[in-house]
Amino acid sequence: MEFLRGTGQDYCCYNSAPMLVYLPVVAALLSLGMLALVYAADLYEREPIERIQNWFLLGFLVQLVLILIIDGVTGLDLWSGAWILVTVGVAAIALPFSLRHESELDERFDGIVYTVACLAGATSVIHVHNLPKITAASVFGSVLAPDTAPGLRDLLILAGSEAFAADLAQGLAILVAAVLIGATLGVLQLGGRRPAIAAAACLAVGLAAAGLELISGGSWGVRATLVVAACTVAILLKRRSVFRKGPQTTESEILVQGVKTVLMVLGATLLAAAVLAAMAPPPDLPTELPTEFRRTTVERS
Repeated sequence: MEFLRGTGQDYCCYNSAPMLVYLPVVAALLSLGMLALVYAADLYEREPIERIQNWFLLGFLVQLVLILIIDGVTGLDLWSGAWILVTVGVAAIALPFSLRHESELDERFDGIVYTVACLAGATSVIHVHNLPKITAASVFGSVLAPDTAPGLRDLLILAGSEAFAADLAQGLAILVAAVLIGATLGVLQLGGRRPAIAAAACLAVGLAAAGLELISGGSWGVRATLVVAACTVAILLKRRSVFRKGPQTTESEILVQGVKTVLMVLGATLLAAAVLAAMAPPPDLPTELPTEFRRTTVERS
């Protein structure tokens, strides 16, 4: 987490047209990957893709509003550290009440599906908000200048930077917490527990998972342990599905639904980038290109 430090309010989110597309796409990749993984794991009686998209957009919009409000009140720099607990905590408290009348939540694994969808939307917004500021504060800040047209090698160098990786890993920690929250929610709700009890349990589980990420300082050992725990819980819940012998969704239907979801997620992240760019202050970007970008520029010329 040492790379996720303050960058100052003099950096604009998006000024370069190529980066206006590149950073939102990168921001969406982690969420898309997690959604695809969870949907693929939901082998029996898959949830309607429209419901999953709706919960993604709900998490997306709530997180976007939170960032805009907190940024306007406190001059928020990066959504990291304790703010991650806010994202996880809001979802953990709200979802048991929001999903208590969800007719499609008819097996315990479904809690994971909807919680991951919701926090995947929130994670996309967090990345869209953080990545340009991290880039602006790094030696690669010049790629955000309006007249800059970074090439593929430039973008790969940027994507491989430690600060970039740290922010994406933080998003992974949120999604792992989402799996554990969703498992808790599914078990308790289908067990007939009241939403208040489920919310308290989900909050405890979510804050414990996200808190370990913060306390460990982003230790990959802790992250690996949480990933293994989340995968184990998800597998155990799915193996006990009551719909194991039910009809399965055809591959053609999955492909069409997958394409629609990809377009929806990419469109949402681009929208968030445009909104955050419109709300950003004027830029004060470095004018000197870093050595790696000067070298690739000379080679292309």
